[in-house]
Amino acid sequence: MSETARMSTNSSPTRSTKDMDSSKSPERQERRAIPQDQKLENRLNMKDLESLQGNFMMEGEGYDNRLSLNKAQFCEALSLLLRKGSREEYAELFDKIDVTREGTVDWDKFASHMLLEFYERDDRVKSTQVPQWRDLKSLPSPHKDVIQRVAYFKNTHRYIAISKEGTISMWGMDLRSQRTIKTGTDSCKARDLWVTHFVPLQNINKIALAFTSKEIAIYDLSSKIEFNCQYKVQDLPFTPLCLDYWSNPNNVNESILAWGDVGGFINILFFSSANIALFERPPAPAGEKQEPCLNVRLADIVGGRYKNATYTKYEGHGEKAKGEWVREVRYSHYLECFISCATTTLNAVVIGWMEKHTSVNQNIEMIRDAQPVKKEIQRQSDFTISQGVNSFDYYDRLNLIATAGVNNHVCLWNPYVVSKPSGVLRGHMASVVQVQFITSRGQLISFSKDKVLRVWDVQLQVCIQRLAGMFPKGPEVQSTLFFDEGKDRNGNDRNRLFITFNYQLTAMDMKVEIRDRIMSHEKPVVAALYNNTYNQVVSVCQAGSIIVWLIDTGQKVKQFNSSHGNSEVTCITQDPSETRLYTGSTDGTVKVWDFNGHCYHSLECSGGQPADVGQILVLKRSVLVLGWAKFVTVFRNSSFRDYHVQPSDWKGGQEHVEDILCGSFQSPNVLATGSYDGEVVIWNTNSEQASRHLNQRARKKNLTRGKSMMLKDKEPSQLAPVAEHSDGKSTVGSIMSTEVRPKSRALSRVSQGSSDQSEFSMAVAKLLFLESRKGNSAGGGANLVSCGCNGWVRFWNSSKNVLLAEFVAHLHAGSIIMATDKMNQYLVTGDVDGLVKVWDIAEYCTHHVDKPLQTPPPLKCQYQPHNDMINSLDLCERNDRSLVISASSDCRVAVWDVHGNKLGVFGQEEHWKIEPYDPTAEEEEEGYKTGCCS
Repeated sequence: MSETARMSTNSSPTRSTKDMDSSKSPERQERRAIPQDQKLENRLNMKDLESLQGNFMMEGEGYDNRLSLNKAQFCEALSLLLRKGSREEYAELFDKIDVTREGTVDWDKFASHMLLEFYERDDRVKSTQVPQWRDLKSLPSPHKDVIQRVAYFKNTHRYIAISKEGTISMWGMDLRSQRTIKTGTDSCKARDLWVTHFVPLQNINKIALAFTSKEIAIYDLSSKIEFNCQYKVQDLPFTPLCLDYWSNPNNVNESILAWGDVGGFINILFFSSANIALFERPPAPAGEKQEPCLNVRLADIVGGRYKNATYTKYEGHGEKAKGEWVREVRYSHYLECFISCATTTLNAVVIGWMEKHTSVNQNIEMIRDAQPVKKEIQRQSDFTISQGVNSFDYYDRLNLIATAGVNNHVCLWNPYVVSKPSGVLRGHMASVVQVQFITSRGQLISFSKDKVLRVWDVQLQVCIQRLAGMFPKGPEVQSTLFFDEGKDRNGNDRNRLFITFNYQLTAMDMKVEIRDRIMSHEKPVVAALYNNTYNQVVSVCQAGSIIVWLIDTGQKVKQFNSSHGNSEVTCITQDPSETRLYTGSTDGTVKVWDFNGHCYHSLECSGGQPADVGQILVLKRSVLVLGWAKFVTVFRNSSFRDYHVQPSDWKGGQEHVEDILCGSFQSPNVLATGSYDGEVVIWNTNSEQASRHLNQRARKKNLTRGKSMMLKDKEPSQLAPVAEHSDGKSTVGSIMSTEVRPKSRALSRVSQGSSDQSEFSMAVAKLLFLESRKGNSAGGGANLVSCGCNGWVRFWNSSKNVLLAEFVAHLHAGSIIMATDKMNQYLVTGDVDGLVKVWDIAEYCTHHVDKPLQTPPPLKCQYQPHNDMINSLDLCERNDRSLVISASSDCRVAVWDVHGNKLGVFGQEEHWKIEPYDPTAEEEEEGYKTGCCS
């Protein structure tokens, strides 16, 4: 894989030269939302943009010596040129474009803003309209010949596939093979027999198979043990090629079985007592048992021997007075007609209209035990399509027929207009094999002979997705397609696509769309951090997608994917200059990136072996990596000459008994590391020697690592609390797979604030040095904070090895993480349930105490930005507001302020604007809520 990841846009980070103007109206943008289609940007057309571009191209002081306007000039110019909005809207547009608050806007900035708007809107449309598929699964197939069809059987909640040689396979909803049956007939030798097609008879729990022996066999599926043939319709004039079955939902006895044959005929059987017996059986001779299979001659049905069934047929397809093979037949109750197709030009699609005894939308009520009403074909409609049609589908809600053309085209037809199609969908480079509507989405799937799958928007008549290169390779094959869009027992859409390749069966599930929840990433977000240099937020998910967002608006700037190939990303950090990103992965590597997605170095942390990188600390002369071992892994800057960088020896050796999970650095030379057993070690980074051990709350009973590993092997679900003690920016929690994590979270919730509930109860998840109190540590105040399992937060004086305070920040929450602002006024904690608490620590533990405090600092507020585990927290200052950036396993990155006011979620449709915090507005809002409640 190329180390330079593909960027979604070519925009580069924008430096901020001025702070945001704090004189804006205190009314906050997050309280009023403008509908997306009413936004000024969406009301501009091409003429408007061309007019603006022409006027901006005048000579001025902007980019490339072009015109640059301040806010007043911009509003005046747009008022004269557009006349599509108010001055307030133009002023708001100016603020959106001028995110760096330079005070001027030129055409380059305007065009960049519009381009980003269109990119975001296009991404949103694609994410809601374009199906997102899971990986293609190849199912172990018992078939030895071409699979003729795949269908879903409602009664038993199974999939059924039947191949030419007569093998029937049944699959459960979990796509596990449940049963395999071999069928055949006594009419001819097995080697001369083919199954040409089959159709489920859903209402009576049967299945009909068409054989090349010119007969149709109907099998009963009621028995779980036996597969009995109940009826055989024999002596057909031509070999049946395709079948269809319809049953009246308002009358269980009324049903229709239709088939097309090699002679070009459409044959129809009408049943009047299908739920009792398709054909009445003659009484058995005295003393003899009833034959299990009733052989029914077609001539006897025509002659009226069977009261429950009548027969009719019509010639649908032929060329030069010769019958053509019928490729597919379908009965439409909505139109009361039969639709069929063949690979002929003149009558490629034929509609046989029946006599209408009732209106289109009414059902024919049959009288039990009466002769079924035999409808004759009144007239035919012939559609001429060059080279004919392989398959078709009908969508009654739109009243459209989609045809899979031999000439590579997919055509949409109105059943009443035969002269020309309503639309032609061009794009396939080979003959189209099959088409099927996705009725719930208003889309159409088509599959061609060259193994290319396309998804079309039926209303817009455009291709919205093309899938190729993922299907089995090899010579030309016969394929059939089946999309199951039914609902499961829980009411959820199945949305599963089957495609066969000769005897091979593949399945592909559509990802579940979360329409009511905004998502920043497709996968759980590992961490998000604020970059002060570019005023941007960088987030990364487990799949390795790194996205850069504008903090001031929530707009996506760029994205690069697969940063560590197929390995899971576990953490991200940046260097002190905030121009380089460092990402860690379960493959034991740390990669160094710039903000354009170029990878400069790969740090080999564990000698090429997999290792769960938990945290990365970038110091002035070295890079420290922690998370999977009892020692510190160090990369010195002198080694950063080649792309692959090997670690150096940490002079201090091993001081921890258990694995180091997190660390924190305080300039100029103090390092604190916290381990699995709760011990905190203070190091001097110049000498790399340990100076002090804070082990007052470390686990006294030292379990050996071997015993610990035995416990892990016995109970895998207990692994994750360790994983969840993640650093806010490192997220050791990502070590565990998403499948294991729910179990671990359940275990972590067992803890109730006590300090001794399991061997994981002492693990340190996060360490923070309080930089603003650097000079106070000598006086006895706290300068180091730790947190971890069971929701505990502890304040330490690292100079004197003293524990000053400890309290349970989140009761019953298991592991927690935390972050603080630059002035150390606030401490923000987050737990595995998505709850965030903001504590005021400005005056907390500033002096020495004889006994550790048990009382927590003042709780400023708490809020719930997520509904899953919070993996990282970060704080930043924008426009005199302290903001909290939280990343979670619910795939979202949220922005709130320390007062509990929500700004938004990255990826949402509406962009926000950060106004100065106005406490009076919040008081008014609270008063309004109180008044409403009272």
